[in-house]
Amino acid sequence: MRGLKKQKTRRASAPRNRYVVRAKLSEHKFLRILHGYAEGTPIQKLEPRTHVSGNTIRATYRMLRGNLPDAATVRPTLFGYAGPILMHENAPMLLHAIRPTRRFRRHRQRHAPRLSCPVEEERFLTEKIVRLLCALDLRALPLQEDEDAVAELIENMVQAFPELHPRKPRQALAELIPGAQPFAHDGMRLYEDYRRCLLRSPLGTLLSSGIHQHPRFSEYPLIT
Repeated sequence: MRGLKKQKTRRASAPRNRYVVRAKLSEHKFLRILHGYAEGTPIQKLEPRTHVSGNTIRATYRMLRGNLPDAATVRPTLFGYAGPILMHENAPMLLHAIRPTRRFRRHRQRHAPRLSCPVEEERFLTEKIVRLLCALDLRALPLQEDEDAVAELIENMVQAFPELHPRKPRQALAELIPGAQPFAHDGMRLYEDYRRCLLRSPLGTLLSSGIHQHPRFSEYPLIT
């Protein structure tokens, strides 16, 4: 009987969701939402598949989007080397290059048609950068060792992204960037990398302040 009580105590104290601190969602449902977020599934389509309310999915998406820059910088080799790129001093150039494009407007219209908060808009922009990088295979570039290589990649992306046709897949960006190759399963890459990060640092343990508060970004306010 004593052994049974100890076993029950261990089960009761085990976390219900390893990916979120004090989560109300089960781990299974959270991972289905994370997968939907990684694949860019609109809330209206994900709601009947997960049997989770649209408000809960929307709030989870917002948390994931706000936490994404921190996750990328903590694990710099994941998310297509997004961390070193987002933290580079020239990274704000990417924000300004992507914001006016038709491709980004379509992305924002699909996921947040009534978006008016500049902070949320900037989170959408940084999320868009991460999604683009997840669609690229950049292993041929010395991004970890050479900061000049990071600066050159940012410059190439600034020039290439406006030329990318809105209806072409993200992987087509690789054709416009020297040294880059397409990465076919970008949604699964984002899902797996984010899942790994959250196993080490669950949602609620990182500051989740977002890259928009980094001093390098504050020097370049968004153009309205």
